[in-house]
Amino acid sequence: MSLRKENFSKIAVKNSLYTLSSVIIAKIGGFILTIILARMLLPELFGIYSLALSVAIIGITLTDLGVNTTSLRYMSDALGKNNKLLARSYFRFLLKIKGLLILVAIIIILILSKPLSTGVFNKPLVFLPIVFSCFYILIDSAREYFSQPFAARKDLRIFPPLELILQFSKIIFSLIAILILSYRLRIPGIFMAFAVSGFLFLTLEIFFLIKKDKEMVIGKISKIDNRKILKYIGFMGLTGITLTFFGSVDTLMLGRFVDAEYLGFYRAALTLVISISSLLPFSGVLLPIFTQIHGKRLDRGFEKSLRYFIILAIPMVVGLMFIAKYAILLIYGKEYLLATPSLFVLSFLIIISPVISLYSTLFQAKEKPRLLAKFMLISLVMNITLNYILIKILLNISQGYAILGAGVAILISNLFLLGILINKTKSQFNIKINKNPILKSILATAAMALFLWAFKNLIDIGIVSGTVMIILAAIIYLSFMFLIKGLRKEDLDLLNVLFKR
Repeated sequence: MSLRKENFSKIAVKNSLYTLSSVIIAKIGGFILTIILARMLLPELFGIYSLALSVAIIGITLTDLGVNTTSLRYMSDALGKNNKLLARSYFRFLLKIKGLLILVAIIIILILSKPLSTGVFNKPLVFLPIVFSCFYILIDSAREYFSQPFAARKDLRIFPPLELILQFSKIIFSLIAILILSYRLRIPGIFMAFAVSGFLFLTLEIFFLIKKDKEMVIGKISKIDNRKILKYIGFMGLTGITLTFFGSVDTLMLGRFVDAEYLGFYRAALTLVISISSLLPFSGVLLPIFTQIHGKRLDRGFEKSLRYFIILAIPMVVGLMFIAKYAILLIYGKEYLLATPSLFVLSFLIIISPVISLYSTLFQAKEKPRLLAKFMLISLVMNITLNYILIKILLNISQGYAILGAGVAILISNLFLLGILINKTKSQFNIKINKNPILKSILATAAMALFLWAFKNLIDIGIVSGTVMIILAAIIYLSFMFLIKGLRKEDLDLLNVLFKR
């Protein structure tokens, strides 16, 4: 259905519902898996796992180099013009590039596994996990690429049940690996568990793709502008690599300078923040929509998306800061309480990261990847520099302060990147931020924070009382937003559509 015939908000809400369902399943599964890994591996081995996972994520990025985003962008554009032949041609051309990148990335990871483990990180125990992570890299990269046709068609219905199968199998297979394998082989076994689970997901994904719309991938292809596609991939690839290093440089540098135990503390806090911020899953839904709308509709769509981010994210940050210690204790156990200071600092990423993602989506949709890559590269240099300086300086005090310094570095560099994106969005697209929703959300959050402070001082926090506190805090925030007209009638209409779906 054309975007001219279907309301932007309803399309976004419909697909956000499926995406949100998938994300909730993934995060619940991820939380359970994280708890299992953190508690059964303990901080030192959990730190080794986190370090190997960071290397694997970089490997997955090397298998992409912007191919996934490019496929989504151009397939969406072709389908918006009702040209399925062109969409299929884009998919098949980019599939060849994807296969080549997967092969190259795995070879690079295998060659570097020994030097990284013994020379760079000085942690020989991480060698085998890096090697076995190549299976995970292969499957996960393929799985992500075959998701793009569904997103381009704006048909995401199959992903909640597939995500449920993926998360359940990852938990079961990881548990088996931990219980039956020796200390040295547990983490390699976990990566094999991830690969097997991903293969199950990939098999079902391809089956449903062919069953629902085999013309998207099977049939004749037409000639496309390869040069234009490769140019777009080049800048998006640079953006992807930069973004991945941007998110991994803190872990990699801490892996060099601190013990695996402290790396485990830091990753525990960062994983919790990433899980919460991922509950704002609009960017992947909005890319095909932003690609097909222009002018005032684009302005309204972007402003509405940003407004929903703000309404949700600001109270999340403040709420997490109030319950940081209890969250760490409940999720990871008392062995991880040293992660609490890092969680305080990193909690601000719950606001910053999704908003950066939203602005980045706008630049991608409007074929401005060169500017986006430039901004991210500048911010990456700042991130690396700040991480090195702060970790080295604070390491003289303690390793606990060093991991806190890494959190401060990533926070400052993200704020810098967001500032650039906001400024350039005004000049490139003439889109300005409406400050009223931000101010109203801050005001309502202040009322919520006052309640949280009083509750914590009057009542001992346990599982039951903490749950009651969070529910009451959410009610107070929403009530205050309605009182000061921070929530509108159209928001209720969208909620009505959401519940009907």
